[in-house]
Amino acid sequence: MADIEEITGWRDEYRDLEARWDDEWVAYLDQFVNQIRPKVHVSQVLHFIKVLLENEDTLAAMKEVAEWEKLMDARGPFRDDAPEMELYPKDAVVMMNEFWPWFCFRAGYPPVYAAFRLAGVDVASDILRGDLPGVQSPETRAFLLKRYAFILRAGEEGDLA
Repeated sequence: MADIEEITGWRDEYRDLEARWDDEWVAYLDQFVNQIRPKVHVSQVLHFIKVLLENEDTLAAMKEVAEWEKLMDARGPFRDDAPEMELYPKDAVVMMNEFWPWFCFRAGYPPVYAAFRLAGVDVASDILRGDLPGVQSPETRAFLLKRYAFILRAGEEGDLA
């Protein structure tokens, strides 16, 4: 696992990777094409959530996502022409869609959308809304393993189970 707690400049690097579209980036993104994606170790998703919530730009985006999810839970879903759709945090969603593959690439984690973009962002949102106690809590880890058992595993980090 790479040390990527400091993520300054991540968006520029992501855009450079996308613009270059070189063999390394393409091979990384496509490594599970026509294969069953592996279950991701829960510690990797917790690391992702930690970084999301500890960096200013990703935290701001996550707060917008959490507010939107709160509104959706209370009154959604909305039709495309509903006035509430003006509150949709498009830029924050785009940021999450760009951040998770960059993060996984830099950390050396498998690029599994369901684990990082879905489970990671969902649980980060739950933490921000106060539905889960925090990244380091046993409750959050247990919640991830229960709700996302189809994509996460709890074994030793180096195992292949």
